[in-house]
Amino acid sequence: MLSDRLRRRPSRIPPGEQAAAQECPFQRTIAVHAAAAETGGFADGVSMAAAFALGAEGVQMGTRMLACAESPAHANWKGAIVRAEETDTVFLNRGGNGPALRALRTQRTTRLEFDNPENMRSEFAGVQQLYFGGDMEAAVPLTGQVCGRIDSVKPVRQIVEETIRGFHETVDALGARYGAAAAARGAMA
Repeated sequence: MLSDRLRRRPSRIPPGEQAAAQECPFQRTIAVHAAAAETGGFADGVSMAAAFALGAEGVQMGTRMLACAESPAHANWKGAIVRAEETDTVFLNRGGNGPALRALRTQRTTRLEFDNPENMRSEFAGVQQLYFGGDMEAAVPLTGQVCGRIDSVKPVRQIVEETIRGFHETVDALGARYGAAAAARGAMA
């Protein structure tokens, strides 16, 4: 069961970046054949079901939980996540010193998108002003492309309940469509 937001707003992520955002975490799960909690791109039951179908036993919802009611992050950051499309993020530190990062597009991150600083850590010096003061230019606002599927700030309890309900609806729909009952219907036809 795709959410209304997914149905009405198809992804505008360029094909090369879709693969990076969606396939790589799942490939990691398949390759290790071990219990794993996946990170990156999870905000609802549909994405959780996809991860479980590929072998994950849990998901971490970083951006989704950053934009929850209980998060201490400033309302400016939460609001920026809610208003953002998938294409409102940038991929930073491509080939730079340290890890590659995904962040909301701001003046700072636009400048950094193709200009790797010698020390990316220096771009986080104002993280307190970002998280608690709401200054979106004070540091790099790490945020995943999943921001485009987050349409409101909700309490954690509601997020978890909706995610679990959506997970079960998705798994049940897949079972009805592709499971034993569907196979039996096909055999009778």
